[in-house]
Amino acid sequence: MNTHRFHHESHGNHPMSFVGFVLALGGFAMAALWLVHMAVGNVGTAIVCGLLMVAAFATAVSIFFSLGHRHHHSPVLPDNTPNETERYLRKYRG
Repeated sequence: MNTHRFHHESHGNHPMSFVGFVLALGGFAMAALWLVHMAVGNVGTAIVCGLLMVAAFATAVSIFFSLGHRHHHSPVLPDNTPNETERYLRKYRG
């Protein structure tokens, strides 16, 4: 029986990193829509898109800062446990 397929490898990323990333992408999308609606002359829609852009970027930045400063976890680089580091060194570095 192959026990390797039952072994779980942690990727080391915090789940809120993904939420911050999606919010940052949404902020860029809202920035594009804000620019397009300003160019066309839809002021009301442009204001809504601008507010959504600011909210998305502000929330993403607060998530990233919270992860970095409060939880001491990098939002971009994975943190590995000592067991994962030891297993990696044993498996790949001999």
